[in-house]
Amino acid sequence: MKPTTAQQVNTLLYYLQTKQTPPFKILFWENLQKIDFDYSANSLQQLSRFFAAMAKRHIQLPQLLANQSGQALVVALAAYIADYLAKTTGQAIAWYDYDRMSAQLARQNKHPTHSQLPANFYSSLTARIGHKVYCQPLKLLPDLLQGKEVLPQFIAQMTQTLYQQSQVNLLQSPEAVCQGYLAKVKTGKLQDAAIAFSTYLAAVNFNHSRDSLVQIDEALSAIQQAFGFTQADYLDFLQDASRQAFCYLLGFYIGVTSSRLANAPVRWVSFAQMYDSLGEAFAECLEHSFVLLFEDCYRTPMLVVTNRLFGLASNFPTTAAEFADILQRQNAGRLAVYPYQDAVSATADLPALWTSAMQAAGALVASVLSRLSQGQPILPCVYQAHSSHNTGDELTAFNPSNIKLLSPSDTDLDTDIDKNTNIETDTDKLIDSLYQTLHQNPQLAPIIVGCFDSYTNLPMGRTEGIVIEIWVYENPRLELQLVLPYQSANDWHSLKIYPLVSHQKSAQTALTSEQITALTTHFYQALLSTPSTQNTAVKTLWQDAYVNQLDSWVLPPKDQRIQQQNAQLVTRFDFALLPILDNQPNVNMAAFDYTSIDWRGFDLAKHILQASHHEQRYLQVYVSDNLIKDELYRQVEATEDLYRYGKVVWGVVIKSDAALTEPISEEERDTPFANHRVSCADILFDPSGQARVEDLQAKASQLMDAICTVNQPPNGTPDVAFYQLHCQDDTSRVFNLAYPASIAATNYRITTSWIWRRHLPNGMLSNSIVPIIIHTNAYQNKAEQGEIMVLPSQLWDKAYYHYWLSLAYEQFGQDYDLLPYIHWQQKYAQDSTDAATQKRLWPKFKPNRTPSREQSSAIGLMSDKLENPISATAKQQSTIQKAAIQQKTRQKIADVQPTLQPSIESTPQAAQTSQTSQASLTSKAMPPSALSNELTQQLMNDKLRLQTQLSTKDTAKDKKLLVIAIGGVLVLIIMVILVKLMR
Repeated sequence: MKPTTAQQVNTLLYYLQTKQTPPFKILFWENLQKIDFDYSANSLQQLSRFFAAMAKRHIQLPQLLANQSGQALVVALAAYIADYLAKTTGQAIAWYDYDRMSAQLARQNKHPTHSQLPANFYSSLTARIGHKVYCQPLKLLPDLLQGKEVLPQFIAQMTQTLYQQSQVNLLQSPEAVCQGYLAKVKTGKLQDAAIAFSTYLAAVNFNHSRDSLVQIDEALSAIQQAFGFTQADYLDFLQDASRQAFCYLLGFYIGVTSSRLANAPVRWVSFAQMYDSLGEAFAECLEHSFVLLFEDCYRTPMLVVTNRLFGLASNFPTTAAEFADILQRQNAGRLAVYPYQDAVSATADLPALWTSAMQAAGALVASVLSRLSQGQPILPCVYQAHSSHNTGDELTAFNPSNIKLLSPSDTDLDTDIDKNTNIETDTDKLIDSLYQTLHQNPQLAPIIVGCFDSYTNLPMGRTEGIVIEIWVYENPRLELQLVLPYQSANDWHSLKIYPLVSHQKSAQTALTSEQITALTTHFYQALLSTPSTQNTAVKTLWQDAYVNQLDSWVLPPKDQRIQQQNAQLVTRFDFALLPILDNQPNVNMAAFDYTSIDWRGFDLAKHILQASHHEQRYLQVYVSDNLIKDELYRQVEATEDLYRYGKVVWGVVIKSDAALTEPISEEERDTPFANHRVSCADILFDPSGQARVEDLQAKASQLMDAICTVNQPPNGTPDVAFYQLHCQDDTSRVFNLAYPASIAATNYRITTSWIWRRHLPNGMLSNSIVPIIIHTNAYQNKAEQGEIMVLPSQLWDKAYYHYWLSLAYEQFGQDYDLLPYIHWQQKYAQDSTDAATQKRLWPKFKPNRTPSREQSSAIGLMSDKLENPISATAKQQSTIQKAAIQQKTRQKIADVQPTLQPSIESTPQAAQTSQTSQASLTSKAMPPSALSNELTQQLMNDKLRLQTQLSTKDTAKDKKLLVIAIGGVLVLIIMVILVKLMR
């Protein structure tokens, strides 16, 4: 069997690190043993010197690839560079050869013509680092073998890209945000340098122990002593996004670790969810962004971090260890876990009907898992066991065909539903049908078991779970609820199935722990021994997915086997390397998939609104003397409206000044606020934003072909001739010009745009396709709404940003990325400007508004002692009374309300289901219909706030216009007097 790509690569890396002699030849092995391949910065320096030594001897790729040992050397060094990136950023790495990478691109890309990987040497090996970043390290070798110092720059840029790709989207569900931050420490160490104070956390062992909380307390104390934070520094501290991420990371970790130590089922909720339930009494602040919800109260672990640093709340814990101890005393849970044990039989004596019920439950769940293994949804279902009169009232054998999928229209399951009414078939109604069947038992069955897909709260947080109801109606009666938690496959692992858990208290079940353990043993045996065709699929799924502990980051057996397989060493190296084509070292990778970026969902106003002080400076453009004299000055005047009301679409450059296609000069890079040449380009775009990039490119090409074929304007159609005359005049500008109808009937527009070069990733047009900001009503074909501008590149999609840089690297040998230089200017205040320059910067931003001290004092609401936690039920009742008075129209998120009201029973139906409905279980439901309206309203609020933040006044320009007006009036008066005197 041929070794896999991962096995061959990992074998090479193993021998590099251990310095053991491999069973196959590697060129220059004696020299490689002098390099410490220990993933340190020093190892890269040694590697650079090794390449420089080969460059002095004029060793090039064709020579190295001429024999097997040279190929092993090339692959080993390229693999180490990619593996260095993965190890130092804490990311997983996967290896692809040409065939696997081509198949991967074909699956991801909707357009097969754009997913073709060039069949050349550089595509022979691809590394996927993390979940989204792909790296072809073989492309570095030609430059390294020429003695170029490209390795440090490559490592720095790729590291920055990996950190940016691992940034957590705070608009996701609270559980997803929590998982995103905890993924940064899943290896036990924090390796994300984008998190503030990461060096202080380097000594923390994030293993969810109490000792780790003590280590966090020590790190926070060191930070407080080093920076001397006081309450006066709190608001400024929160202006930095990396420091916010620091608070979120530690807050999530402290909350999850404390709940795990207390064995307390919890879930995370957002501020919006808490506000909808508790109203204005719940103040908005960073500490309330994500709240840890228990059965009868909530906790704010993020406040532990800020309270430690700033002393915000005197009655709140200032250490993570103290916070965990209080949770242990007040919120310690009684979550019972019943793991699967192979070859173990039940020891407790159980009634025969109980044993039969558990066997039926196991068989029922087996059918559910069979659907799960096939990627099918889990539907609520029920099985009723009946007695057979022919066998002395013994229960009939389990028959999978008797499993009934629930439906609200089924009269056997929902007798109160009117068939003539149109009722939406949603999950809640199906679950109601199940519980009505359990309570009413219309067929007088001795045993009924049912299950449905839901969510369950665990000490590690909320996850998916299959809720199993086992009811026996003959004495001794049994009403048992179990949950089989699972986690769907995601970026970090494949499907995982956890042990059975029970949220029921002993008083509710009247069962001993030994009895429930015996019952679950019968369940597991039936689950894995179902005599049906689905048995093989269930056993395979169980062997691949079952983990014996409640841990979000433990790998399922399938992933563990893959890791073990990839780590197996091979005895020969026969990796297939493709040939070098045309002696071109840097060959274009697959074309970029522009359909992967949907600008229609891009909230431009929100990004402008949330910009920091430095980001606001970056968003501004400088008005030079040359630009004031140019008609493009109107674009500058429109900048404010574009930021406030504009939308982002793809644009294609038809023609541009030649200077824009060349690297930006050092003078213009170092002194951007000077009278440099005005560089502009004609850009074709679709005002609706719906056109495919390929169609825009085709129309731009057709237009240029038409212009080139017209020798004299009169010989062509008027619209093409007009554009040709425009192209012949370097000072001509067009705004919202309709695409020539004689070529194609489209609604596309052409506008001349001034390019502020600092808004491009590298200050030049590396590609003809750029994201631009246009007026929302540009489709109305009004000249005054025809101004456009390039979207500042710091707001671009990161994948396209780096694709843009890669095009420059292929053309010039370096990417000329301006971002590190701009960040350096900002860090050392090199972007500061004098008063005269400030007058020429557009648009005018007012200073960022920060919360007042009165508003920030709302944090004091959180200073209540944890010894008296706020009762969520009491808060909810007071909020309901307030809502009745104020007649609020905002719909509460249904997923929070049951959790905050575990004891309210307002309807007979609620009374029926209260015995089985747990605060930790909530059925999966779609977001409320009012959510989209709330998001729309939020968008409108953002734009209104943005309107107050952007200043529309330019006092210098107003004064100039006033002087000109007064001067004109005086000249007119003098002329009138002279005329009268002459008469």
